Amino acid sequence: MAAADRVLPMVPAAGALPARVACAAALLLVAMPAGAGDHYVSPSGVATWSASADSRTPCSLDTANVRAQAGDTVLLQTGTYTTGIEPAGSGRAEAEPIAYRAVGPVVVAGTRYAIHLDGVSYVSVEGVDFRDCEQFLVIRTGHHNRISHCRFEGRRGESQWMGSWVHESSTHNRIQSCVFARFGWVSGGDDKGVLLDIGYDDSTTDASDGNVVEDCAFHGGGHHLLQVCGRRNVVRRSYLHNEDWMPCGRTGGRCGNRGAMTIGPMAGQNLFEGNRFAFAGTPPDDNGADGLVLRSPGNIVRRNLCYANGAAGIALASMQVSRPEGNYVYANTLYRNGYDAEVDSFWRGGISFGNWGHGPMPGNVVINNVLHGNWSGAAITGYGEAGPQQIRDNWTEGDAPGFADDRLPEDPADASRPDLRLIAGSPCIDRGVFLTRVSGTAGEGTVLKVEDAGFFYDGWGIPGEEGDLIQLEDQTTTTRIIRVDYEESVIALATPLAWRPGQGVSLAYRGAAPDLGALEYEGLPEPMPDR
Repeated sequence: MAAADRVLPMVPAAGALPARVACAAALLLVAMPAGAGDHYVSPSGVATWSASADSRTPCSLDTANVRAQAGDTVLLQTGTYTTGIEPAGSGRAEAEPIAYRAVGPVVVAGTRYAIHLDGVSYVSVEGVDFRDCEQFLVIRTGHHNRISHCRFEGRRGESQWMGSWVHESSTHNRIQSCVFARFGWVSGGDDKGVLLDIGYDDSTTDASDGNVVEDCAFHGGGHHLLQVCGRRNVVRRSYLHNEDWMPCGRTGGRCGNRGAMTIGPMAGQNLFEGNRFAFAGTPPDDNGADGLVLRSPGNIVRRNLCYANGAAGIALASMQVSRPEGNYVYANTLYRNGYDAEVDSFWRGGISFGNWGHGPMPGNVVINNVLHGNWSGAAITGYGEAGPQQIRDNWTEGDAPGFADDRLPEDPADASRPDLRLIAGSPCIDRGVFLTRVSGTAGEGTVLKVEDAGFFYDGWGIPGEEGDLIQLEDQTTTTRIIRVDYEESVIALATPLAWRPGQGVSLAYRGAAPDLGALEYEGLPEPMPDR
């Protein structure tokens, strides 16, 4: 299995629907009478709401938006719609949502909104292709909504900064297996447009928290691809690449920009795990672009692959509205970043720290990362006074760490390379340190006090989320975290363990100790022959 298979989503090609959605569509189309609460719509539908329970007499999407109630499923038949999905009402809990589902190739094109969930909750949308809309997914004061296997691509006009926006204290929404693409432009030498923002970077009241983005693909943003301005949101197993793609008038004719960012007075303690941040291009001002930029405190950044970004793979930057203090950046692999010749040297490399005149950013923990092949051997770079950090036990350049296939793909959309899994005999196997240690006396049970619990995730109360699977030093038993008290550094466990003072605590691992880098060794064959 290639690294991409373990880290990346399977995303549809342009104009295509995911195979599982297409199969479901074929099955649903042959089911003539609908089940309880099912209603059919089509681009030319004119039937009443009650008559639309039969697939042969569909109603319009406008009618469904007005009439659908909790427990109803709106089945979108094949065709191109010029009306967006904008339900007037909410569902009731996960088991009784208002559900919109494509039952054939469905395109929504040219609308003001693709999906507009304004003050509504428990709505799901699955399998729809949205094209060239003024804005795409907009959730305002909405909770527990689920968007899956959809594609959002292109733009209509240049009036909206956010292509998609989850905001106004929207919580516990899940965006899964979707594609966000090509929403950005250059005007007056400035990059504009973003694919998805969660929260608002200047707001002191927008608590858009506990949202999950997983198994998605992002490419083609103006200012950035994804921005997280709330707390305790999760970005997992997604591929974000923002190579030069926008016509901008500079040499070569095209510009790109950064991947993801966190920023804002309401931002902090978000989780980024299992993602690829790659091919961040050169913006119009030639100021360089990073894969992932942390501008807020307390985030957990782990198991990510950051490669081929013009500036740093991961950058921590102090801003006026927020500063990146106390972040946990561990077990990531950062490879061949910083090769944009237009970027100043202090922004280039694997990880960079930048104080832009807004004060230091102390207390970040950077351990167990692999940094290799970055520009001029620059593992970690900096600008200005960053303050004291805990940077230790990383693989910083030097000998090759032993990757399965370190070749970069010719096409940034190709997620099959580089394959940054460790090969047999890699010096990074079993070389990681334990994240923290048992604090206090020996004991046993389901309540464990540690020196620093900030490394760990307990699900943060998000529906459908589980806490970390952890393992103690010199033990093979693993157990699930069910709650973390971050202030007291106490972890509640699903099943009991026995421990000794000072014993190491880590995420679950193979072998004698954790490995360095994003991908724990799982038994690859001997190194591949020279090519």
